[in-house]
Amino acid sequence: MISKILSFIILVPLAILLVVFCVANREAISVSLDPIGTLPQLAFQAPLFVLLIGSLIAGLLLGGLGTWMTQSHYRAKSARRRREVENLRHEVELSNERLRRLREERDREDVAKQAALANAMMPAPTSRALAGPGVAA
Repeated sequence: MISKILSFIILVPLAILLVVFCVANREAISVSLDPIGTLPQLAFQAPLFVLLIGSLIAGLLLGGLGTWMTQSHYRAKSARRRREVENLRHEVELSNERLRRLREERDREDVAKQAALANAMMPAPTSRALAGPGVAA
């Protein structure tokens, strides 16, 4: 909300100044692209504010393009590091899955060992024939 108010406070006076500038400089002027002046085909007429605002826009675009081109190695480094981070995350996921499987296998082995120990500790059943009441043991 505050940024919108600040933008409004800054942009409205700039817009008013731009309109005043455009109205004050609306006369057409001759522009020649021939430095020697021998080719009249390279000359044209345009209002001064159009030329100035056009050159400002062209300068902003060229400056932005130049900045973008000089920062290409930073973008490439960032992309490499992003891929590296993704690869490392994938490796961590694989390692965690492998660790989970190993723990499950160890737990199964522990349960099997405990069952084997429990079976070994139980006394073996004796097979005595049941004798009738009259038979002395």
